[in-house]
Amino acid sequence: MQQQIIAERAGLHATDAECIDFLMEMGPSTAGALAKATRLTTGAITNVIDRLERAGFVKRGPDPKDRRKVVVTYIPERKTGMSESYAALAGNVQKHLLTYTKEELELLTKYTDALTEIYSGA
Repeated sequence: MQQQIIAERAGLHATDAECIDFLMEMGPSTAGALAKATRLTTGAITNVIDRLERAGFVKRGPDPKDRRKVVVTYIPERKTGMSESYAALAGNVQKHLLTYTKEELELLTKYTDALTEIYSGA
């Protein structure tokens, strides 16, 4: 819900904002890495990258390690307030997590790890 609000404020789709978030955190990435991170098909991620490139959020460039691939890079000069919005979101999450005991956090971590394993098909 919060990510949708952040995306709308920047004039983006939630998936577009998720890609920007990934690029801001992980740095330049291939379309394949973005597709894997967002669980989108390569065709769908190409459309996302096209939209982000047209809007000036990202740029494409050759992969220095493999000239057959393209690397997508976030353009930090494109000020949208997203960094501040994500920082506020992270602060709110941290404040909420501080209300749990250590044992409760361990249970939540165990639960999340189990779901991640189930959903990843492991």
